[in-house]
Order: sequence, then C-alpha cells, then structure tokens
Amino acid sequence: MRHFPIHKLIAASVLFLLPIFSHAITNIEKERTQKIEAGWNGHVHFKFSGKDGNNEETDWGIGSHIRWNNQDYKWLNWYSRDYERNNGYRTDDQTFLHTRLIQNHQQTLAAEYFLQYQQSPFAGLKRRLLIGSGLRWHNLHIANTDGNSLSADGFQGIGVFQEQVREVDLGTTQVEQRYRANLYSHWLYQAAGERAISTSATLYLQPDINNSDDVKALFQAQLTLPISEQLHLQWKWQSNWDSRPPSGVSKEVHETKMQLKYSF
Repeated sequence: MRHFPIHKLIAASVLFLLPIFSHAITNIEKERTQKIEAGWNGHVHFKFSGKDGNNEETDWGIGSHIRWNNQDYKWLNWYSRDYERNNGYRTDDQTFLHTRLIQNHQQTLAAEYFLQYQQSPFAGLKRRLLIGSGLRWHNLHIANTDGNSLSADGFQGIGVFQEQVREVDLGTTQVEQRYRANLYSHWLYQAAGERAISTSATLYLQPDINNSDDVKALFQAQLTLPISEQLHLQWKWQSNWDSRPPSGVSKEVHETKMQLKYSF
C-alpha cells in the first residue's frame, strides 16, 4: 500500500489532533477562560490525512475559536468541520457552530446569551439548534502570587435553553422541541511558570424542564502541556450520559483524545 509523502508530513504535524465529535453536550469552559486581553484573538487548527492503493481514504478537519473582549462584553465563537471519504463514498461529515455573548454586570457575575448549531448525519443527527441564556458566577479565585505557586478559579452556571432536534431513529425522521435547564460547574488550576501545566474539570447537567426522566450529563477533564508560547498539547477525558438516547445507542459514552493546538 502506497502513501504520499505530503500526507505523511501533514499528518505528522497534527499527530494528536482528533475529530471533534457531535455530542449532546459540548464543553466550552476551558476555551472561554483564555486570552482575556481587549480586542480580537483566537486560534485555528487543522488535520489532513490520505491513503492510496488497495483502499483510498481522505480525512480532513478544520476548526477555530475567535474571541473579542472589552471591559463589559465578551463575544466567543467556535467552529469545526470534519469530513471523511473512503473508496469514493462519504463516511463522515460533521459541523459544529457556537456563538456566545457575555455581559459582565459585576466582577463575579455575568449574563450570557448563546446560539449553537450541530449537524452529524452519519450519527443520525440531521440538525440540533440551541438558543438560550443564563447567569454565571465566578465563585473562586486564588491568584498566583509570590507565596503561592498555584492559581485556581471556580465557576458555577445556571440557565435555560430551547432545544430543536431533527434526527433519524430506526429509519424514521423525528422532530422534537423542548426546554432544558443548564447547570454546570467548572474548576481550573494553573501551575506557576511560562510553560506550566494546567488542568481543569467540568460537570454539566441538562434535564428536560417538563420531563424529569429526560436528563443529559457530561463530565470532562483536561490537561494542557505547553510546548512553546503558541503551541500546546492537550489531553482530554470525556464521559457523556443520556437517559433517553436513540435506539441502539448506549446511555454512556466514554472517550479520550489528544490535540495539538496553535494559538495566535
């Protein structure tokens, strides 16, 4: 089986970058706390691999996180697209978009408004649209001073959103609309030094307001190792729970992934 050298070169540069899968709950907490300077900033990432010979395979993905900040507002935007083709047939195609406006009312309290769109037809998800708002409380802050080598932050959130889902279950297209509560906790720890390791943990609970038997949950832990000022290696552990998943889908999904990220 023959491999193109350019494919090897590009694939090696993003060896640890894995696709962003479409989950019922998407954790944005670790990303949103970075780069609080005023103005525009963000990062982009990409992956590409190819194979030719007995089997022809193409796998590529792009993503971005673009932020704008000032003293009173933050505007956060995420986008990702993953595509896979095998022997002339499309085998995966996923899209994710999230935009969020944050208004700071006090030093520790903020209001948030967000819109999220997901599409993953090979997972049976034709469309998932979220529109919501909530409050976020910065309940813990330990600064990294001369006498303390570790900084820490804790955040608690509460809100509500409308969920519109169009999915395929047992060959039948179903359209559902509901309101969910959004409860979450996020904890972030950062060691001292220019290239110090940071860790975080996040827990989400999203019950259906009108049906207590319908609950979605997510736990995610993340470890970030800086390689240089712009280049970081990230490891994540993620567990999803869904009390009412589509037919043939497990209520629990656990996964781990590694990613090489370049910031600007």
